[in-house]
Amino acid sequence: MVTVPTLSPANARLVLDADAFGGLLAELDARPGADVALDTEADSFHHYFEKVCLLQLAWDGTAYLVDPLQPLDIAALLARLAPRRLLMHGADYDLRLLFRGYGFRATSLFDTMFAAQLLGEKEIGLAALLAARVGVTLDKAHQRADWSERPLTQPLVAYAAADVLHLAALVESITRDLEAKGRLAWHAEECARLAAAVFPSGREADPERDWRIKGTNALTDKERAFARALWEARDARARSLDRPAFRVLTNERLLLAAKPAAAGERDLGKLFPGPRALPDAFAHALREALARAAALAPAEWPKPRRGERVEPDPALDREVENLRKSRDAKAASLGLDPGVLASKAILTAAAKTRREKGRMTADLLVTEGGLSRWRAELLAS
Repeated sequence: MVTVPTLSPANARLVLDADAFGGLLAELDARPGADVALDTEADSFHHYFEKVCLLQLAWDGTAYLVDPLQPLDIAALLARLAPRRLLMHGADYDLRLLFRGYGFRATSLFDTMFAAQLLGEKEIGLAALLAARVGVTLDKAHQRADWSERPLTQPLVAYAAADVLHLAALVESITRDLEAKGRLAWHAEECARLAAAVFPSGREADPERDWRIKGTNALTDKERAFARALWEARDARARSLDRPAFRVLTNERLLLAAKPAAAGERDLGKLFPGPRALPDAFAHALREALARAAALAPAEWPKPRRGERVEPDPALDREVENLRKSRDAKAASLGLDPGVLASKAILTAAAKTRREKGRMTADLLVTEGGLSRWRAELLAS
């Protein structure tokens, strides 16, 4: 039975300098192959350029909070973590962040969020799972804290440590239930697929799509031209300040301004009403953006984005619908959310495989449709 640790300064260690970091590496070296709970904290809510601001590790009831903003050899730490089984919750986001920042790739992991989905849990958040299974209540008041600020306060230290201190106990609890339901192999396969996933090193700019925030399709072509120009001015300022775009100008205010701007309004006080005037540099950039949009010929106004045109295929639609009904029945018998068993994209891939090959075996769904083995066997049965 895993003993659930009680948070205190004794089991939450800050790793802020070379000496503490060297001690952490030595402790890891003394425990080759041991599981490590892992989480990260980033600063996307406060900065344009998102980065890892804290690495949380835990084993044997002690959490180690590593500050990657200090001159520490994070690559050496990650090299020691790579061959181990990592205990994580919602691992996809953290792994993407670590790959983008450090090229890190996991080899083995246990994702408690997907495990909860495979057990048919209604609440799959970490706080809900720990409360139900481990008897621990997490204080989530600091979810949107600016983790790039230093020094870290004691409440932030306690918050960050709590996210990893109890993962081992949660894994033990949830593993028992996966074994009892015969779904441990399903979970292992999904975790292996996630560990092997190829993540992009960064997001490439797409000038045709990036500015199309929700609501632009409902505008006229001319209004859309002004929305694009305002978005570009906002994005440039957000980059220069390293602030999230919504903290410079919300999408709602941007869209509201596009309509009167397209009708000829140029008074920024009327386009962007508020208790405070816009900063001079930003106001200048917005005026230039409005002038650029106004100078466009109608042929240059952007059209609404409707997505790729897909030719109707009634026969395929019927096959997908038949598979959906079968999926729903199997999911209900297993106590799973239907989407966990197979998304619409998976059903479509399965339907295409059946049509192209004349049959739908599990092997074909794996090799041709790219499905997980356990999903393929359930859909093909």
